[in-house]
Amino acid sequence: MTKNDRAPVLAALRGWMDSAGLDGLIVPRTDAHQSEVTAPHDDCLRHLSGFSGSAGLALVLKDKALIFVDGRYQVQVRQEVDPSLFEIHHLHDDPLDRWLKDHAQSGWRIGIDTMLVGGSLYDRLAGGCTASGAELVTLDADPFDAVWHDRPLPPLGAIRAMSPDVAGETAAGKQVRIAESVRQGGADVLVETLPDNIAWLLNVRGSDVPMNPVPHSFLLLGANGGLEWFVDRRKLGNDLDTYELSDVTLSPPERFLDRLAAAVAGKTAVIDADFAPQAVRAGILAAGGRLAPQTSPITLAKALKTSAELQGFRDCHLEDGTAVTDFLAWLSEEAPARQRAGRPLT
Repeated sequence: MTKNDRAPVLAALRGWMDSAGLDGLIVPRTDAHQSEVTAPHDDCLRHLSGFSGSAGLALVLKDKALIFVDGRYQVQVRQEVDPSLFEIHHLHDDPLDRWLKDHAQSGWRIGIDTMLVGGSLYDRLAGGCTASGAELVTLDADPFDAVWHDRPLPPLGAIRAMSPDVAGETAAGKQVRIAESVRQGGADVLVETLPDNIAWLLNVRGSDVPMNPVPHSFLLLGANGGLEWFVDRRKLGNDLDTYELSDVTLSPPERFLDRLAAAVAGKTAVIDADFAPQAVRAGILAAGGRLAPQTSPITLAKALKTSAELQGFRDCHLEDGTAVTDFLAWLSEEAPARQRAGRPLT
């Protein structure tokens, strides 16, 4: 699909907005894990606009659409996005929350999927709407499920176990250590949505997104050590004995928000202040839970590498250096030979 083919997508989305009683729709460039690189299923901004960069968001209104990208993409966005369909704005110098404050009309209802936006950004967008008399509306359904007819399926990349010999610590040991950190902090449960943190904690690696060896999933860890992992069971294969999951409850990702509400009712929940989706924050408060926003204790723990992890870095560096040296040696001989023969290098 080229940038000149986006008009039908916009038209379909506006039809969905009209049926939902919305005057506008915010489309972020991220997924439920706030990933910089998304799976094709989650790349809604690209499907809508053609923009393929890693940071941005769009606002679709009934009579126009706007796209906001940062300084890295001011040239690229003009190459990929049809300017007759989208106004181009700077993500930071002219942000969407300021645009909403200055231009949104009183009474507008602007929809947003709160699993796709962090709490701090949500607060800014909500503040911009409030200042102009508009309302930021939480969506009950994903509009792209209705308008993206050939939408790729959610990723089902295989999950593999990491040996404790490579990690330097068992998953069970990590769980005890992190649960104790949650308890000492005066909280009852840790809510984790970052794939790299979950992969570290459970000693697993995934393949949902190329060059990002972590699985998409969610996790609840109680201060008592109880752990529930929300992951598509098909990613784990048939031999669960490969993984350290004897004390882990497996649940489908679709149950995450419902189970979250049950787990945090009347309790204090640790959420990552920078990455937790607004839907998680709102779900905790709606269930009568209390928030303890902070850097995830998993993020802090995994920053201190074990001796096995450090040795892994060294081993990888040697393998990588050998591969680069082999390639450069091949190139130094092959390039002149092909040039003499009049053959292309590729």
